[in-house]
Amino acid sequence: MDESKQNGAVGHETRDANVRSISKFVVGLTIGVLATMLLMWFLFSRLAVREARLSPRPEAMAAANPQKQPPEPRLLPEPVLALDEFRAGEEKILNDYGWINPEKGVVRIPVERALELVAKEGLPSRKEAQGR
Repeated sequence: MDESKQNGAVGHETRDANVRSISKFVVGLTIGVLATMLLMWFLFSRLAVREARLSPRPEAMAAANPQKQPPEPRLLPEPVLALDEFRAGEEKILNDYGWINPEKGVVRIPVERALELVAKEGLPSRKEAQGR
């Protein structure tokens, strides 16, 4: 080759990687990880024993009856079904006729019918309401 085209600053690595140093690092890392795992296992076992010692014992009745209901408020077992039932009840109240107070003659009418009556007759004024 022509010597004018060669660049002396560009080259390749002339030494190999130091296998002994890399092996020492890997062995040290493995020992460190194993030591950390052993220390964590020891710590968690000690904390589990401490928690078991400090936790109150369950009552005899609670241990004998594990199916006891939790205290209020409890979560719904079927929330979607309960919501559907609630909405159906609300729709029935809004869209059906029914008694509110039979002794006083107060009834419930559907919303659509109430809107028709208000549009046809209008709302009572304050003077009309007081004159009754």
